[in-house]
Order: sequence, then C-alpha cells, then structure tokens
Amino acid sequence: MKKYVIIAVIALIVAAVVTIIIQQNRISNLRKERDKYRENTEILLGQVEQYETKDSLYAATVGVLRLKIEEYEKYRSADAKLIETLKIKNRELQQVTTTQLQTIDSIRATVRDSVYTYNNDTVELQCIDVHNQWFDLQGCIYNDEFSGKYESRESLLIAITVQYKRFLGFLWKTNKIKNRKVDIISRNPNTKIVGFEIVEIEK
Repeated sequence: MKKYVIIAVIALIVAAVVTIIIQQNRISNLRKERDKYRENTEILLGQVEQYETKDSLYAATVGVLRLKIEEYEKYRSADAKLIETLKIKNRELQQVTTTQLQTIDSIRATVRDSVYTYNNDTVELQCIDVHNQWFDLQGCIYNDEFSGKYESRESLLIAITVQYKRFLGFLWKTNKIKNRKVDIISRNPNTKIVGFEIVEIEK
C-alpha cells in the first residue's frame, strides 16, 4: 500500500512539474507576442524620422515591423497581391521593403530653335535639353504643345543596425535582438524620403 502511495506522489510531482514547464513556455510565448505587438504598434504609430546628414542630404530612420505571413496578407493585401505576381512562395519570403520618394528641383534651360523636315514640309520647333547627374529632360514645343521625355535617377544608401539584449539587462550581450533600426540616405540632394517601411516575415 505504501508503495502505491509513493508512486502516486511521484506521479503527481511529475505531472505538476510538466504542467509548470508547459505553463512557463506558454507565458514566455505570450510575452514574446506581447512585446512584438507593442513594438509593431510603436512603429506604426510613429512617423518616419527625417533628418539631414552633414552633407545636407536627406535621410530617414525607421523601425522594422515583424509580421506573420497571414498578418502581412491581411494588413498589406495590395503589396501581398503584387508579390504574388512575382511567383514567390510564402515560405521563401523573408522581408519586404517599400519606399516613397519625393523629388523637387528647379529646372533652367535655354530654348533653341530646331528645324525638322516631315513629308517634304519644313517645321520649326523650339526645343530644350536639361542634363545633370540625377535628371535628364529633352523635348520640343510645337503648336503650343510640349512633347518629350524625361529620366530621373535615384540612389539610396541603407544602413541596418541591430541592438542585442543583455543578460539581466546590463551584463553580456545575448543572441536575442532587442531593437533593429534602419537609416536610409538619399544621395540625390533634391530627393526627400517621405515614406519607408520594412516588414520582416516571421516563420
């Protein structure tokens, strides 16, 4: 009889330990989810932080959203549908970056007269050509209508920094990521970064 009591006590202890371990894992997972949603909320509610570099180039700082693929498809449905056209499998998708740029520049050009022959008719046109490192514009005016083409070029520098959690908050660094920050600099001095978002797809 005593043996059965001991076995029952041991079984209860084992069951209690297993229950505690399972509960601790659940609590740990809930805390991770809570922290993730808190970080995502702060990033979504916050605005893109704009600043200028020492060279007077426009730059911006953003955080990184962490979403599961089903969350991404729900909250970024238009982008998800566009990615589908690339025939990328969901399990292969790791990160999605979107950028919005605004370029404002003054244009100054000398108008030149040009003569074209079309169907044995001579046509006089006024034309302009603008060329610089970031922008090309060329075209002509005929019958008070401008027709031509333009080409705009951009160049972005993206720097990603990662801050790792420390053991007990102040000791050595661990492998767990505390914060991830992204700085974007436009090399075009006329271009401002008005929107930038990075979504990390969680597996």
